[in-house]
Amino acid sequence: MIGTLLGNRYEVSTLIADGPIFATYSSRDVTQGREVSLRILQAPLDREIAFFKALEVAVEKYRAVQSPNLEPIWRTATENGVSYLVGDLTKGPSLAERIRRLAPFSVPVSVASGISLCTALDALHRAGLAHGDVSAQNVVVLANGDLRLQMAGIWEAYGASDKAGGMVLPAMAPYLAPEVGEGGYPSPHSDVYAVGVILYELLVGRPPFQGETVMATAFRHRDQPIPSVRTQNPSVPIVLDEIIAKCLAKDPADRYDSAGDLGADLKMLQEALRFGKTLTWPLRAASGAVRRPTEPGPVAPRMGAIRKDDDEDAGVRRRAERDVPVWMMVVLAFLGAVLLTLLGMWLFGNLNRPKTVKVPNLARLTLPEGRSMLEKLHLELRVSAREPNDKIEANRILDVEPAAGQEVREGSRVYVTLSTGSRYADVPDLAGDTVDKARTILEGLGMEADPETTERTSPTLPYGAVVETIPPAKSRVERTTRIRLVVSSGPPANGGDADTAYDYRLTIQLSDLKAPSRVKLEMTDSRGTKTVFEDQKQPNDTIQLTARGYGKKASFRIYYGDEFIKEFDQSAQ
Repeated sequence: MIGTLLGNRYEVSTLIADGPIFATYSSRDVTQGREVSLRILQAPLDREIAFFKALEVAVEKYRAVQSPNLEPIWRTATENGVSYLVGDLTKGPSLAERIRRLAPFSVPVSVASGISLCTALDALHRAGLAHGDVSAQNVVVLANGDLRLQMAGIWEAYGASDKAGGMVLPAMAPYLAPEVGEGGYPSPHSDVYAVGVILYELLVGRPPFQGETVMATAFRHRDQPIPSVRTQNPSVPIVLDEIIAKCLAKDPADRYDSAGDLGADLKMLQEALRFGKTLTWPLRAASGAVRRPTEPGPVAPRMGAIRKDDDEDAGVRRRAERDVPVWMMVVLAFLGAVLLTLLGMWLFGNLNRPKTVKVPNLARLTLPEGRSMLEKLHLELRVSAREPNDKIEANRILDVEPAAGQEVREGSRVYVTLSTGSRYADVPDLAGDTVDKARTILEGLGMEADPETTERTSPTLPYGAVVETIPPAKSRVERTTRIRLVVSSGPPANGGDADTAYDYRLTIQLSDLKAPSRVKLEMTDSRGTKTVFEDQKQPNDTIQLTARGYGKKASFRIYYGDEFIKEFDQSAQ
């Protein structure tokens, strides 16, 4: 891809980041003479038309929001099967890299970083939008120490794809608010939660909630108490500890309403740190619990009775006023009755609540085996996720939440992650099978057949039979690789062009080769498949050759090492 000119305008120069959704390159806009960023869709998402259309809608929706701390994306484009986003180029390392190398940071640096993030998010929140994917990976540290937030609104396109959400979820999980982890939509409240996670990470060196799996991390966000930063870093002021705790509140209503409100408190703290002022929590009435007005106290003690000197001989006294009014005594009696009722309910509930049992170790068991073991303990099994694993075969249990050995109540649900088997599989030999049978065999192996097929004459196989597959049989590929079926169109008429030898002149630019590798080129003509080139090559090398084949049209496949890269058709010259 490096050296390619996209849209006759963007010259791709350097790979900046290689993520699951985009490969991000710095590029030069030759029309305007400036550097830009290109985010090029990775396979297999580059084939999902609905996903790219959703990206177009998201970019159009968010590009009007401007902030010096927010990296804009200007437009989307597609050319020759390459789909990409064009935006401003932000130079600098990611905040995730800085945290990994340098954390924990000082309190002033961490507070300044939080203010930068709030400045970027405030522009979005004022426009009624949520960033949706605030994380250390999506923040760039500028040369002056300021921060710039990337990828605003891209989350809105993930729902248009069956794969995108699962691909980005592992990176998003440490920053997802509990309500988003349970299926809710991102909001300004969830953005504030993510800023709280980053502030904690800056001061401690790791996120507040981490699990071995995405599901385990989500459970910790939901169930574990909010950790105090001061227990990990005693230099953190009490006020900053309270600010972060407010950001990480489980209930969105208990957090800051927006990044603007959070930024205001951080700026007050920054000023206090700068001038040595002392602050107390809450900083403002809206930052903590509602303040109640103080009840006015009595001016003087009430007298129990008034005694007149001239009535002493008669012994007449007025009835003393009660120290406690009748209405208050009624209220106290009512509250006492309610308290006794609640106490009785609590005792009844605890004496009759289900007993606790320990979650058994279900690792490597099949689903029926795990369900049977849990049923004996009066626990319910639920499948929460499926993940590839090269060591554990398909449909066996990888992980359990709550963890094995943890005590839970009878009747509780236990969530398991199932293995889908190795990410890799050998392409089966489907020659001679019908298309329907070939698709069934591939589905049974957890693989996918390309909905499009390629026709080729065959002197031996009848019309409609599979001649071969692309990649070829016995190739080891990722299960997500689509297998193209080459189908017989019957024997050539009277021998025809299929028996005639032709020359195929090829020029191949290895622009997408990222490291020195063995490059192999296979050709499939009317007489079968053969290797026409194999040699060690460097990035950006050019291959020029003439291959002799039979028939006026042939297919060529390129491999880097053992990895299939692409296929293209070529007509004879």
